Amino acid sequence: MSIVNIYFHDENIYNVEKKPPEKPPKPPLYHSRFEQQVRQETKSCKDDHRTMGYSKIPLHGPGEFLKKNCGPRFRATKSAPVRLCTSHKPPVPKPNEPRTMDGPAPCQVMKVVDFKKENIQKVVTANPKKPRARYADTRKGDFHDLEKSGLTPIYMCKPKFGKIPQYLTRRKKDLAVQKERLVEETAQQKPRCSYISQEERVELLRGLKQNWEKLQQEYQSLPLLTDTVPKMIRKAKLENNLKQLEKDILTIENNLYIYIYDEEQKDA
Repeated sequence: MSIVNIYFHDENIYNVEKKPPEKPPKPPLYHSRFEQQVRQETKSCKDDHRTMGYSKIPLHGPGEFLKKNCGPRFRATKSAPVRLCTSHKPPVPKPNEPRTMDGPAPCQVMKVVDFKKENIQKVVTANPKKPRARYADTRKGDFHDLEKSGLTPIYMCKPKFGKIPQYLTRRKKDLAVQKERLVEETAQQKPRCSYISQEERVELLRGLKQNWEKLQQEYQSLPLLTDTVPKMIRKAKLENNLKQLEKDILTIENNLYIYIYDEEQKDA
């Protein structure tokens, strides 16, 4: 076994990894040849302070300070007085003249009313207030209202006592009309359940057997090898139809009396 000493080599660990490819430099931006001309035209059309004011506000000198009574004064403008009442009031009546209602034209003469006499007359002619009926349930005199207690026959004395209310009579009439209408509709409708005669039963059984014979011939004419999906589907379909026909034939043969119920008429 020999030992080899390597003192000089050109290998570098940084050259082992692959460096990413350098991106190409971007192309220079596009500059129009009319750029300077457009800038000069826009500057020439603009004013210095049309909308935003001065860029730098000019200052007043030290001697131009605000003196007394030199600032702006705002005085209120005088306007014509507004008259709320356009027409003049009527003149004050004299003591000898009779008092009338307000208004320029002659109106009815105001009557002098003595309210004291009117009130006294109303009280004298008014009917006396009847005392409310009460009852005492203790010896100490605890009074209660007699009408609300239920001890007096209040409802028996009313004219409607013991009579049928009008809304009940109207309700009974409406129900009678509805019953008559239902009876008429049911009489017009055909019976949902119908009986099959023996002749129809025999014809139906004969037709089912003929259909079974046709399906049996089709089933027997099928190929022995069912290697494709359509053949398998057709065979399964024929087997299901044959089973259903055999079931129907057995039910008709075992039952002599058959009734048919119309479900379409029920849904309608």
